[in-house]
Amino acid sequence: MYVIVVGGGLTGFNIAKLLVEEGIGVVVIEKDLTRCQEISKKIDALVIQGNGSNPKILLEAGAKDADLLIAVTNSSEVNLISCITAKNLGIRKTVAKIAIEYTFTEDIELSKVGVDYAFSPGTIIAFDVERILELPSALAIQAMADGKVTMAEFKVAEGSKYVGRALKEKIFPDETIIGAVLKDNGDTIIPTGEYIFEEGDKAFILGKPKVVEKVVERCSECQRVRKVMIIGASNTAVQLAKMLERSMSVKLIDSDPERCEEISKILQKTLVIKGDIMDLSLLKDEGIGDVDAFVSLTKYDQLNLFSCLLGKYLGASKTIARVENIELIKFFEDMGVDVAISPKVSTAEHVMRFIRMGGLKSLIRLPTGQAEIIELTPSKNAKILGKTLRDITLPDEILFLIIVRENKLIIPKGDDIIQEEDKVIISAKIDKIKKIKELFGQY
Repeated sequence: MYVIVVGGGLTGFNIAKLLVEEGIGVVVIEKDLTRCQEISKKIDALVIQGNGSNPKILLEAGAKDADLLIAVTNSSEVNLISCITAKNLGIRKTVAKIAIEYTFTEDIELSKVGVDYAFSPGTIIAFDVERILELPSALAIQAMADGKVTMAEFKVAEGSKYVGRALKEKIFPDETIIGAVLKDNGDTIIPTGEYIFEEGDKAFILGKPKVVEKVVERCSECQRVRKVMIIGASNTAVQLAKMLERSMSVKLIDSDPERCEEISKILQKTLVIKGDIMDLSLLKDEGIGDVDAFVSLTKYDQLNLFSCLLGKYLGASKTIARVENIELIKFFEDMGVDVAISPKVSTAEHVMRFIRMGGLKSLIRLPTGQAEIIELTPSKNAKILGKTLRDITLPDEILFLIIVRENKLIIPKGDDIIQEEDKVIISAKIDKIKKIKELFGQY
């Protein structure tokens, strides 16, 4: 496979890096010379300086031989033109990052003009936040295997019944399994039965949706989210409010009077308030101490951090902050923000799920970047078929989590055999993904 990435910002860089790690040939097109030099030093990819919408630059990048073009510059127009031009030059598939306002229009079929798949980071973030608020005890939640499996992340709190206990003690229901554990020091553990939980661990649990939800709810005193306060009137915030107002009481605060008037016409039930986040009296009057979730979605990291800390100080139960600088995610959480969510990280994972070839589908790259939880279907000639898991030689740090066979969920044991139509969910360190692909016949 051969991929051209247009745009060498953090989003494009993250996507290119993930592709390179899987042994896929990558060319990055970036206008800024300094940024080109930085990318060349960090990943093994050909980097070309230029405009990705220029046919000459695309031809130089090998567009006639490429399987896929991913356009993720900060300009929706450049991304769309890059895809259209690339399609005319013979590229099979194209992906474009577009501004969230494009997603409000359902009458335009971009596939007819050469864009096979379009996405908006703002829309992705809105959906991610909505899922988190639906299960407030979870730090993150993801559906897998066509909705038959749920994965949720939860924190092992002080005084938790799990602290000091090993996985082999069967402390979780039979229909669930722990796929990975994130430590305070940044390490990612693919746990065996001997693993003993410590306070502060962030665990990823997988299993039947309702069972997982019950486990996560018992890990926290969080109640169902009914009242939400959103800071910032960005398009992402407006889309989130529109999604939440159907079942929750939502207040949205922004300092721009014209913007407030504009979005009040879009939102039907959300109370739009013109005000300053620094106005403590306003926040108290609007009941910040009674909200179940406080969400800050401005484009400024400093403001989002301060807003969430202020919200926590004034009594908000749960805080969620948008983070542009991915290096600050852990800092936000260490400072007391419950969930720090990055458009760039979420976008890279979202695009990778779309472009995976064959039977391999990435579900989530864990926040430390050291491991993934992936879903695979074996090819007809896969090495793994017809053998018990016990008879398959596997390196350490690979864990078979769940086999989905028709409507049945199987927590695999040594005697289980993978069948051709199975959906198999596995957690593994990044450097072991290649070995898994070989076993499943996904080269």
